[in-house]
Parts: sequence; structure tokens; C-alpha cells
Amino acid sequence: MFVQIMEFELDPQEAVRLLNEYAEAARGETYARRAMICADRNRPGVVHQLIFFDSVEEAELNNELEVTQSAAADFGAVVGEVAFTDLDLIVDVTI
Repeated sequence: MFVQIMEFELDPQEAVRLLNEYAEAARGETYARRAMICADRNRPGVVHQLIFFDSVEEAELNNELEVTQSAAADFGAVVGEVAFTDLDLIVDVTI
């Protein structure tokens, strides 16, 4: 599994709205399997969006989709700078 973390400054509710818009527009097309939005407790106004894919290859395919390109352009216009962290999931343990 591949996880992409996006870090940006935005009202968390606006981040939720934008993610929901993308999820609706990309339904049946996207390679993303799951997404979470988290507010940084130590840095108010900073949001972390975690997107889960089955593989890095599927994440790359997802980035090429027209719906993703369009949403990214709209997102970038609202958010501005986004920091990306790309992770390969080693283990997911339910405790």
C-alpha cells in the first residue's frame, strides 16, 4: 500500500468540502482507496490529508486522470502551497 500525505493551510471544513467534491466527481474512476483529513493540533490552520492507494503505480495513474488534474488545479488555486510526503506502508496493526 502507498500513502500520500498532503500538508497545507486551510480551514479543515473547507478541506472536507473539497475532498467530498473530488470523491463525488471521481467516483468509479479514481484509484484512491481511502482518504482522511486531520487538523494539526499543534499548528492551528494546518491540515494533513492522507490518501491511500494500493500501489505507487496506481497513485501515478490516478494523477493522470482528467478528474484529478482538474481537482488539483482547483485545489491549488484555493490552497496555494502543498507539501507532499510519499510513504510505503510497512504494517497496519489494529490494536
